[in-house]
Amino acid sequence: MNAVYDILVNNSASVGFFNTIGLPRLAPYWPRVFASAAIFELIFRLGQTVTPIVFPSTWNRLNKIERYKWCVRLASIAHACYMVTNSLVIIANSKLRSNPLYGYDAVAESAYSITVGYFLWDIIDTYKNIQIAGLGFMAHAIMSFGVYLLSFTPFLQYYGACFMMFEVSTIFLNTHLFLEDLGLQDAILYFINGMALVSSFFFARIVYGTILSINVWRGIANSEIPINPLITGFIKLANLTLMGLSYYWFSVIIMTAKRNALDADLIRALDEMDGPKKAD
Repeated sequence: MNAVYDILVNNSASVGFFNTIGLPRLAPYWPRVFASAAIFELIFRLGQTVTPIVFPSTWNRLNKIERYKWCVRLASIAHACYMVTNSLVIIANSKLRSNPLYGYDAVAESAYSITVGYFLWDIIDTYKNIQIAGLGFMAHAIMSFGVYLLSFTPFLQYYGACFMMFEVSTIFLNTHLFLEDLGLQDAILYFINGMALVSSFFFARIVYGTILSINVWRGIANSEIPINPLITGFIKLANLTLMGLSYYWFSVIIMTAKRNALDADLIRALDEMDGPKKAD
């Protein structure tokens, strides 16, 4: 198996191709990109098979769109857990920290090949289900795919791991939605996870993300090495798009939390009003 992999990645045609398109560091990893895309599709399809067995009543209650979103979340949370774990290792890499713009490392590239594969799968899946997923998620998938693909130029491999910490909130978001589908809104776990979701989204995406964005833009502006303007242009566009989506999604989370709180207060008030009647 290793021999076949070596032939695929080390032949002159493969190396020459990736050098030509400006992604020289991708040559040893491109099979992993397509393999990981296939694995996330497998996770999605396994969700359709395994969930009815593990949670039969829940699966029967969900409609077609809700079942699709459930399976997408399985792939999403698998990617998030993998990348958050690996990103902690990459962030601790002193070699990358000392050269956050142009430093590169095999551990980072190995992880990013998986995430490029994930976003490739995400683009294809979102395109096929655009009426359900929406343009916002398509923009997120395309921009994320492009940014992590460009890390193989190499560029921003350190910051790639920092931004991947956004996925901490994805873990709590998907758990939140899973619990809702399971009808566990009254469970203490639902409340604790909800608090973790709001906190992680705010601190990881809004606060940390804004600081990271400023550092990246400043680093690019002060770089002593000329950078392809097409690359910097795309990076800036992607950053503005992804941060804009994060600000918007956070506002949706806050509005939803407020609405749920108001609904809970209304239910309690109605129960209190109805209490004396029941006593009579």
